[in-house]
Amino acid sequence: MNKNTLLEDLKGLVVQAGELARRLADDFTLETKSDDSFVTSADRAVESYLREHLARLLPEAGFFGEEEGFTNRHARLLWAIDPIDGTSNFVFGIPLWGVSVALVEDEDCRLGVIFLPVLGELYWAEAGGGAYLNGTRIVAVDSEEFTSEDVICYASDAVTADLLSTMPGRPRCFGSAVVKLAWTAAGRVRGAISLGKLYDLAAGLLLCREAGCQTRYLSGQEWRLQHLLSGAALREPILTAPPKTMQAIFSLLDKTS
Repeated sequence: MNKNTLLEDLKGLVVQAGELARRLADDFTLETKSDDSFVTSADRAVESYLREHLARLLPEAGFFGEEEGFTNRHARLLWAIDPIDGTSNFVFGIPLWGVSVALVEDEDCRLGVIFLPVLGELYWAEAGGGAYLNGTRIVAVDSEEFTSEDVICYASDAVTADLLSTMPGRPRCFGSAVVKLAWTAAGRVRGAISLGKLYDLAAGLLLCREAGCQTRYLSGQEWRLQHLLSGAALREPILTAPPKTMQAIFSLLDKTS
């Protein structure tokens, strides 16, 4: 299958998965995982749906999904699936959640698709091919200057009082990594601070990269996708932002360190 056909098929499949999640939003069962996070019958149904149909697209590929873990984890091609990113938002009727699928090949992300069903926003990116929202190319907003109204989005488990007091602009936590990263790529958010696993981050970080962003650890060290391929979560937050914005943020952090 050629890459253009694969991307088009993937976009359609992710939209179908998002529509399935919306249909299940009024009829799901709720459980609590060992880490106290929510999981619903909708999460499981959507991941099963994606695995079944993705296996038809690329039978040789493995999987890493939030609910079912690894299948054929050492395959050269690996689908990273977050069936409903922002499950707490989904449970409480908050519209900031989405379906995310990325294709990792030879330790790099090649394709990424994110669909925010309630908002009707479909994002996609292909390595070297740019980032798009509903068919329009998107580019992150880059500047060394900040206003008091500029938004930087944080993962809830990465927020500290010291960090909030240092960073410019207004802090936001949307409760969904895919929303945060998609909106950074689209220029609605100046930068994003993230934690998570491969399935949380791969598609969104590819979107951001193709929209002109970089990603580094908050310590300033280099970040690479290989750091997530073991399946473990990041132990240190990463900052995703376009180059001038990132440099301005690191300059502020250096002054207060």
